[in-house]
Amino acid sequence: MSFTGIPVAALDFYEDLENDNSKAFWTAHKDVYDEQVKAPLVALAAALGPEFGDGKFFRPYRDIRFAKDKTPYKTHQGCGSVTVGATSRSRRRDCS
Repeated sequence: MSFTGIPVAALDFYEDLENDNSKAFWTAHKDVYDEQVKAPLVALAAALGPEFGDGKFFRPYRDIRFAKDKTPYKTHQGCGSVTVGATSRSRRRDCS
């Protein structure tokens, strides 16, 4: 799959997730996340890979153990990459 942009459905998914940040919502809409959010970002990371290195995706689940906000899912997606060589660099990309 080549990167063709972030679909509007991905933005709609996160808007709906902000309104209902629950396991029930996540489970019912996991396919939307996989197809409309994760797949385009995997394609973006693949397209940027030759220049920036392999992309590593952040998990969509929040660590709520010590947080006051107990919503279980992040309302954005991010990935990072590390280029190893003469000058090591770390880069982070977020989509929200």
